[in-house]
Amino acid sequence: MKNKKVMKVTMLVLMTFTLLLGACSNNNGGNNTAPTPTPQNTQTATNTGEVDQTEEATDPRSKVIPVTFSQFVNYDWFTAPTWEERPHGAWITENLQVTVVPEQSNGAAAQKLNGMIVSDSLPDAIVLDRGKDVERLVSAGKLVALDPYLEKYPEFVETIGADTLNMLRSEDGKLYQIPNWYISGDNGNGNAAYIVNKKIYKELGSPSLATWTDLEAYLKLVKESYPDIVPLDAGEVRDGAELQLLGMLYSGAADGNSPTFISPGAGSVFGIPQGEELVSIYEDKGFADAVLYLNRLFRQNLVTQDLFTQTRDQINEKLRAGKVAVFAAYDSVVEGIGREANNMLKAIDPEAGYEVIWPVHQEGVDKNKVYPSGYNTLGWNVNVITTNAKDPEAIFSFMNWATSEEGQRIIFFGPEGLFYDKVEDGVPIPNDAYINRDLKKYDELKIGEFNWYGNTSYIDVVKGKREKLLPEEAQDWTTIAQTTTSFLTSLNITEFSNLDPLPDSEEGIILQRLKDYYKQAIPKMIYAKSDEEVASLLTQAAAETDGLGYQKVLDWKTARWKENLEMMK
Repeated sequence: MKNKKVMKVTMLVLMTFTLLLGACSNNNGGNNTAPTPTPQNTQTATNTGEVDQTEEATDPRSKVIPVTFSQFVNYDWFTAPTWEERPHGAWITENLQVTVVPEQSNGAAAQKLNGMIVSDSLPDAIVLDRGKDVERLVSAGKLVALDPYLEKYPEFVETIGADTLNMLRSEDGKLYQIPNWYISGDNGNGNAAYIVNKKIYKELGSPSLATWTDLEAYLKLVKESYPDIVPLDAGEVRDGAELQLLGMLYSGAADGNSPTFISPGAGSVFGIPQGEELVSIYEDKGFADAVLYLNRLFRQNLVTQDLFTQTRDQINEKLRAGKVAVFAAYDSVVEGIGREANNMLKAIDPEAGYEVIWPVHQEGVDKNKVYPSGYNTLGWNVNVITTNAKDPEAIFSFMNWATSEEGQRIIFFGPEGLFYDKVEDGVPIPNDAYINRDLKKYDELKIGEFNWYGNTSYIDVVKGKREKLLPEEAQDWTTIAQTTTSFLTSLNITEFSNLDPLPDSEEGIILQRLKDYYKQAIPKMIYAKSDEEVASLLTQAAAETDGLGYQKVLDWKTARWKENLEMMK
């Protein structure tokens, strides 16, 4: 109890400090790279669970301990390439004597993780969402606490930030998690976007695509003119329930909406902020509007009829063949989706490919308050080291290097000598091999894909600086899409962190029932034969979920949300 009280006070102070720093760093272009560490500003951990400043940071590369370790990424959609086939993997093995052996999910990540827990056959390291699965592993004593390493590796705290690490501590006050794509300051990021097939769009006269009405009219035009093209396609269903296209549309249904408000997935809100309370999604007008609109598109065959069943590979196949007119997803502009499809089409026809558009919205909504992307300063997901690891410190020493400036440069931009020969002010200066690269062959190298130790403060700034050094035709598609659109339409949702009740708590059990209900209810609404049937199903859902105890979950989440807001003051 004493430790918990200390942690609450510590987090309150740190959150306040974080906001002050954010205010001071506003409009800095995202350049929040840590300053050169000194004995006075470098941070390490003490046995109180807080982070103090005592020791000077040193070069992370010199501290890497040679190791080979297994890693499992807890996502159905992720298939890991072999370590050796990626340029940075070969470089790391040669120069650091570190090799990562992937453990595949085979499209059934949750079942695979459960099986490994039960059989005590966990891999050495896991990448997964923050929240219930991490805490379940902590409770079972399956994770290695990282606190003993923080004093020996002070650059780790310096790079990530004491405030971020302390917010990632578990109930016992210990740190088990290494964040991925953590963010400093006010500059957010995000990859959610609508992209359009450039050739089709141009051939149809490049009409306005600002509102839902515009979009529907355009999709009808596509259907009439190109019967073999999917007018509107979208990302795969996530976590067995979350329909990405519904979330994308919901973000444009009212000012300030975020897909996380209606998502039942881990780390989401699954409640609509109204004043100082969270209310049922089934009683929200914006949610109803989005469901009605998507249903209408579905009834007219303007959206893929495989919305609930298609896989990521099937989606990519259509995109890369140019068979999609408009595409919407939470990760449209990342390397393995939009960029690769764009580059493959462009390699065949310079006029072909995809371009990002400003997110569409319902009439009357402020275009500058539409946020299909959301970012959390804690980042996307986390890395943990399991007690099955023979040498956990060696794994930590590698991850410490991986999230450093050099580590991020090697992993994200490739090893020096491949596409850059020198580094200036942290920026890998593009060489002729990069400027004149074959886009298809470059994408096959998978440079920058699935960087599990992402340091946003470094990567986003450096990407932007690098692109300015290139002629327009050589600029990176993803970076341009992010800096012009997806980063600008991303909402800071840090205040909604940690709203997942423990699975075995009363609220956690109710929430699982609500998720199961959602999984059945949403398809019925999208498949409905009329607006009236959709409205009836929404009314029914509000009543039935109330009977399942939705209000109790909303009350619990509201209390946690208020605690977050209080800390953020």
